[in-house]
Amino acid sequence: MAGRNVFRAVGISLFFLGWAVSCRTAGVVPPRTKNPEIAADRGMVASAHPSASQAGVEILKAGGNAVDAAVAAAFAVGVAELNASGIGGEGVMVLFLAKGGTLTAIDYRSTAPAKASSSAKAPSSGPAAVAVPGTVAGLCLALEKYGTMPLSEVMAPAIRLAEDGFLVGPTLSGIIADNFEAISKNEALTSILCPEGVPVAAGEELRQPDLAASLRKISAGGRDAFYSGELAEKIVGEMERGGGLITKDDLARYRAVERQPVRGTYRGFEIVSAPPPVGGLAVIEILQILESFEVSKMAPSGPERVHLFAEAMRRGVADWSANVGDPDFVSVPVAALLSKSYARKRAAEIDPARITKKVSAGEPDKDGSPSTTALVAADGEGNLVALTQTISDFFGAKFAVAGTGIILNNELRNFSASGPNALAPGKRMRTTIAPTIVLRKGTPVAALGTPGAGRILTTLPLLVSNIIDYGMGIQEAIEAARFYPSENVLSVERRFPEATLEALTKLGYTIKPLGAFDLFFGGAQGILVDSRTKRKTGGADPRRDGAVVGY
Repeated sequence: MAGRNVFRAVGISLFFLGWAVSCRTAGVVPPRTKNPEIAADRGMVASAHPSASQAGVEILKAGGNAVDAAVAAAFAVGVAELNASGIGGEGVMVLFLAKGGTLTAIDYRSTAPAKASSSAKAPSSGPAAVAVPGTVAGLCLALEKYGTMPLSEVMAPAIRLAEDGFLVGPTLSGIIADNFEAISKNEALTSILCPEGVPVAAGEELRQPDLAASLRKISAGGRDAFYSGELAEKIVGEMERGGGLITKDDLARYRAVERQPVRGTYRGFEIVSAPPPVGGLAVIEILQILESFEVSKMAPSGPERVHLFAEAMRRGVADWSANVGDPDFVSVPVAALLSKSYARKRAAEIDPARITKKVSAGEPDKDGSPSTTALVAADGEGNLVALTQTISDFFGAKFAVAGTGIILNNELRNFSASGPNALAPGKRMRTTIAPTIVLRKGTPVAALGTPGAGRILTTLPLLVSNIIDYGMGIQEAIEAARFYPSENVLSVERRFPEATLEALTKLGYTIKPLGAFDLFFGGAQGILVDSRTKRKTGGADPRRDGAVVGY
């Protein structure tokens, strides 16, 4: 046991040493932050795991563009942060393409199987919780339309990472331990995460040979290898044995969809985010509500700013909850909700002296899991990508497909009982993911993303405000203390001043204190681009094992 503990300690040290060395290759700016802010002139990737960021930069150095790098990092993060995403899941990507200034979004959200019924409540785990995965289709579509490299080359780092393994960090180790009971109910998942019968520990190596073989099949055969080949047969076989709903036809019919992003403005900056059925609309509405107030004159951690933001957040989330669903099934009033006149109307409802007891237009969704992952990529040509991927809860349906290493999502539970997000066969469920790009006069200045369920819709406006209203660097903006309003309860990181919390209590809030850098708030990643020099600075969230790599 003593030897094992020494191995853990050495492994943890090597884990962070490797991350620090990769950072120094780009040049480190020493701000007053927990993680360093990284600067680079050519290309950069920021993700929730050092190996994923390194995978993306490896592709940039080989001549790939930001799309190639983002796809490489997305496959790799599904290997290294397998609690939060993977090829059994889904996501959304927002792209800025420097040639022509094109903005577009790729929706690879999962869909309800044809046999899914609104009369049956989906379980939270097991085969019956699984929706048709979209990750492989979405990443392949992005690469085919906007990348420059072949899939085999872009997937090589992820395959190598799955085959050779990586050192488990404290965050992943803790999540495995916290979910051990649920994990142990599925033999295939247990074999991945608890190969010796106990949760893999921080500092130990995690290899996934079955997943490496699955990725190799996709690398050689493209999206069809997942949706109609041997892997599809194995997925359907598990569905049939375990009572799941996905059929061969469901997989064969799945398509990723290219959509127009939602767009708005905040103090002269253009905010471009992921369209329905996900959360960009709420992010922009919240920012446009806040535009009616002189935020920069408020202390960043003061009660005036926190209360104002909480009130704007509640309104934006309520409107999103009441109106957003799959646009292929329901009409979403995007233009009305993002009009400046509507934002001013919502802003006028906010009383600076008291909390609003009940916000109209629907109730926010449940808080949900802090799972999901986000990453951003930038290249030397001016292209930017922000994407968010998920398998919903940590380890999704707590169910892996035997012999493949593929952990499946539990997205079916994200449909609502009624309204625009009600379940229907082939429909994409609503979620809060909202990768976002910020521009100034048509030139990109930032790419941002975060996981964190309902906190996604509140964290991203905070990040944008920290950068625009307060001139914070990207790492400082990410690390700034966060809060989350749910009715009159305000969840806060304990770094807020006591005077702020006392003043908020007097306004009617019930304060729920959390950790200093709490996993509840997800793990944001971001890149800022200097419009004059094109120099990039990247930030990664210490709430997870985030890392930035650039060159």
